[in-house]
This record gives sequence, structure tokens and C-alpha cells, in this order.
Amino acid sequence: MKQTDSSHPYIRNLKAIKEQDVVVIDNITGPPLIGEPYIARDCLIIVCHRGEIINDQADEFALKAHDISILLPDQIAIPLAVTDDFSATNIAISRELYLTLRYRYPYTRCVSLFRRRPPCHLTKEQYASVLDLVNLIRNISKSQSPHRKEMLIQLLSILINVLGEYHIANYPDEQAGRESLFSRFYESIIKYYRQSRQMAFYAKLHHLTPKYFSSLIKMETGISASEWITNYVITQAKMMLDSRKDMTIQQISLYLGFSEQASFSRFFKFKTGMTPLEYRGGEKA
Repeated sequence: MKQTDSSHPYIRNLKAIKEQDVVVIDNITGPPLIGEPYIARDCLIIVCHRGEIINDQADEFALKAHDISILLPDQIAIPLAVTDDFSATNIAISRELYLTLRYRYPYTRCVSLFRRRPPCHLTKEQYASVLDLVNLIRNISKSQSPHRKEMLIQLLSILINVLGEYHIANYPDEQAGRESLFSRFYESIIKYYRQSRQMAFYAKLHHLTPKYFSSLIKMETGISASEWITNYVITQAKMMLDSRKDMTIQQISLYLGFSEQASFSRFFKFKTGMTPLEYRGGEKA
């Protein structure tokens, strides 16, 4: 049974992130989970210093030394492997503060880029500039100043805008301001995954035939539309089974949009090889 590593620095800091809004976590040696999808609860800016994380997409999506990756809230990641020498710094931004940033400083042109291509391969000069900003954010995040939050908002706004510029400069084929089909599709999964798990439902939302829609998503990401939907639902289910001990499996199945617990159990077992009860360790449903 593969579950999120509760000893991982990000997982250990979840409460602090919620309370403090911004936490800079150094000496990260890998993602919270290897070999299975996981969903970022908050906004994570990951600065890779050494080593590599291999993802379940093309080599261009691997996170390598001197790269930076932005995982937006509710974004799915599928890390397959991590090298022994991997070292990174994470800037964890609470979902609430991220939404404040979105409302106060529109990042529309950046969001589609970050959704489409989370890692950005930086030049030596770009990496040095990012480290300068990270050091400032680290110092302010530890400050007791009454203006701490406002200063962090300003610095994070600068950092996110800078990273957007780096994405555009380093990947001229990614047109600024052009929201990809996948970005729109992924946003619709976040909004409607409890309503439907059928690929045809999402194709209709985007005014495309299921066959054409599926081929475009596969072409753009290397992963089928059905796989994206299933991965998202399964990951949400695992997160709830892990963290919502106050909810029964029946309650979780209803929350996720399954008409009955039996259908949720069949879906979960078909995709994971175990029932929700087995995943939870055999406790009562």
C-alpha cells in the first residue's frame, strides 16, 4: 500500500503553512509520494539545487538541477523516481494566500503556462536571481514584523511574475496569454470531478467530439483524458481516506459523487488493486 509519506517535510508543515501562509522548507530530498499521483493542496514553488525527479510525462517535464517548478493548488503530479543526490527548496504558499495573490495580481497569462509546463529550465543567471528572491522570502517569512504578510505578498508577486517571464523567454513556442486546451480541461476536472468521471462529459464542455477531444489531450500531454480524470479522482479519494478519519467510507463515496459505496469500492479497487477499506488498513467502513 502506497500512502503519502507523513514524515515528509511538506506534510509535517501543513499546519504551519495554514497558520503562517508562507513557509520556506529547505533540504527537500524528494516528493511526498513516488510512483503514484498526488495533488498539491497548496501552491508549491520548488527550486531544484541538485539531482532530478523523473515525472510520468516526456523528459522535458523532469525536474533537474537549477530548474524551478510551480505546482498550483489542485494540480496533479506523478513522480516516478528521484535520484539519491536530489536537493530542493520548497516555498509553500497556503491556498488562501494564493487566492489573494490571484485576485490582487492577476496571473492569467502565467497560470496556463504553469499548468501546462510546471518545470522551467533556468539559465545560470536566472537561477541566481531566483535564489536572491527565495532568500528574501525566507528571511521575511521568519520575521515577526507586523508587515510580514504584506511584504510576502509583494515578494511573491514579483517572484511569480519573474517566473512567468522566464517561462515565456525560455519556451517561445508557449504563447503568452494562450490558454491551452489541457489547462481548460484540468480546471474543469477540478470543478466537476464529483459530478462526472466520463471523458465524454468533459469533451462536451469544450464543444468537441469525445474522439477528437481525447486525441488533442493525448497529443498535448502524453496522457489520455480518461487517465487524467481517473488519476484526479483516485488521488482525491486517497487523500480523503488518509486525512478524513472523521468520515466513513460511505460518506467519502457520496462526497466524491458515487451513488453508492459499492460502486466507489469497485472503481477504487479496479484502479488501485485494493478496496478503500484495505487502503485504510482494514478499519470499519
